[in-house]
Amino acid sequence: IKFLKGYRYDNYWAGAKKACDDIGMSLPDKSKLQSLYEAGKKDSSLGLPTSGYFWSSSENNVFPYSAYVVRSYDGATLNSDKYNSSREVLCVGD
Repeated sequence: IKFLKGYRYDNYWAGAKKACDDIGMSLPDKSKLQSLYEAGKKDSSLGLPTSGYFWSSSENNVFPYSAYVVRSYDGATLNSDKYNSSREVLCVGD
């Protein structure tokens, strides 16, 4: 798992996916992010983020301009505009 900060892209969701790809990792889907939230809640020594909204690779099929994010302090899955610059990236190895 690698936490990336400071990437820039017009389509921030696409930028998040590219940033993970560039380091040989991937943007996790919303289920994986929720699993990471649960694991971090059970074991704080894992060092997983406890604040912020993290992009998932899961797109919203109804609204093509949006993708899902997972809120790290409670594991909630939310819909987000792909052009929202206030989301963060957590890359995972395959």
